Amino acid sequence: MAHFYRFRQVFDVISSGDFCLKEAYRPSGKEGMLPIEWTKAMEEIPQDPPWPHCKVLRAPSVPAGYEQRYHMFKLKPGTAIPDFYGPGERLLVSERARAVLETCDDFEHEYVETEIQDENRQRINEQPYYLLSVRRYLRIDELGEKLNKSLIPFSADAYEEDYLPVLQNHPELMEKVAQLPLWRHRLNESVVYMSERVLTTLRNAGLTGLNEYSDLIGEPGETITRFEVR
Repeated sequence: MAHFYRFRQVFDVISSGDFCLKEAYRPSGKEGMLPIEWTKAMEEIPQDPPWPHCKVLRAPSVPAGYEQRYHMFKLKPGTAIPDFYGPGERLLVSERARAVLETCDDFEHEYVETEIQDENRQRINEQPYYLLSVRRYLRIDELGEKLNKSLIPFSADAYEEDYLPVLQNHPELMEKVAQLPLWRHRLNESVVYMSERVLTTLRNAGLTGLNEYSDLIGEPGETITRFEVR
């Protein structure tokens, strides 16, 4: 049956977690979301034949002044930095993770080398880490269909309740989407979706930060759950 995986970070709580995000800032001083011009500059990638109820888009590179963002963590002594962490619209990934991802997906995703910092804004990563901007986006039509929540092992967010039912009810589209290595939805940048092949390759390489949800909303440090059409 067609399926793919959903990456959404469940954050550790500051009081008890081993690797807790405290703050993020841009060294340029720019604040807020990416400018609307960035969103409007997404380009459609034509599919032949066209996909039903869905368009594939290529996002532009993150604009100057917004591309660098440092993340400050409270780190319990002896805790290793995971290879994957999802603090927002971009993922933090290690050099090893980047190398494996690039063997799985030849799309022009954007990697910006960055720093992982402690509470005093001092760098704590010894190996290179990157901000990964997944540039393959889907725009799935909202058809007013209802999500069958009994079929999914996670709590869908408000955006997902609009577009995931389209995949549940249109198997031809679901088959195509399930083959995409990495993608995001046009309106939902807090979630990254990946294919079975990508997740299996990452896990076989021993990469960390890819723990499956143990309940509908996940526990601290968990990131992965499965979406399938039965």
